Amino acid sequence: MREAKLRARSFAAATAGSALAAFAGAAFAAVIGYEAVSVALARIATPSLFARYEAETDHGAKLPPGFSRERIETLLAVHDPGFWIHGGVDWSAPLASTVAQSVTKKLYFADFKPGFGRIRQTLIAQFAVGPLASKSAQIAAFIDVGGFDSASRRWFGKPLAELDDDEFLALVAAGDETMERAPGTQANAERVRRIEKYLAGLCARRGFADAWLDDCAD
Repeated sequence: MREAKLRARSFAAATAGSALAAFAGAAFAAVIGYEAVSVALARIATPSLFARYEAETDHGAKLPPGFSRERIETLLAVHDPGFWIHGGVDWSAPLASTVAQSVTKKLYFADFKPGFGRIRQTLIAQFAVGPLASKSAQIAAFIDVGGFDSASRRWFGKPLAELDDDEFLALVAAGDETMERAPGTQANAERVRRIEKYLAGLCARRGFADAWLDDCAD
């Protein structure tokens, strides 16, 4: 009797484990399927979402109007140093946001939330924005949806294209944390100093995720 009970318990445990594994597998397959549909829909929507930016840049033949190559490279060196070579996501630092990921968050989500939203953001950036939008259009979209012009008017009282080099760098250094690193604050001045050293080749960056350029502190 005791052996029969033990066998019954073992069978029940094995059955429960199999059921749990089957459920987990089905759930995983459902998530994969859902995200695949999301990417497919994003690919359909991408041409229309980027139409304005493609027109501004002559479908990638030109840089965004009002910006020199030097300023664009400064912007990318700070926000997405691997921009010209990756396909939308910098896999050396998957938790950091590239230009394509930042644009995806603004254009493809009505109410972005972390978790699965981050997974979807990454997939759309890699498989929709990266292959279907020109690099110049991505930059134009990043500047637009990132609110750089409105921030320029707020902090300097003039359009982004009219900033001098020091003002432009201060705005780039502010990034998404505008209030904490707003132009004129000590935090902004310190980050500008580090960025200047980094751009001059006097210090190195510890990968894309090193937003504060720790090796440039001294």
